[in-house]
Amino acid sequence: MNKKITVIGAGNVGATTAQRLFEKNYNEIALIDIA
Repeated sequence: MNKKITVIGAGNVGATTAQRLFEKNYNEIALIDIA
């Protein structure tokens, strides 16, 4: 099953969350941040 995940906020917490999800074999992760 292919789940798509979006993480809002690419700061320290968002980037770490995305990294941990990747380590758990989620392969479609999008980071969104507003500069």
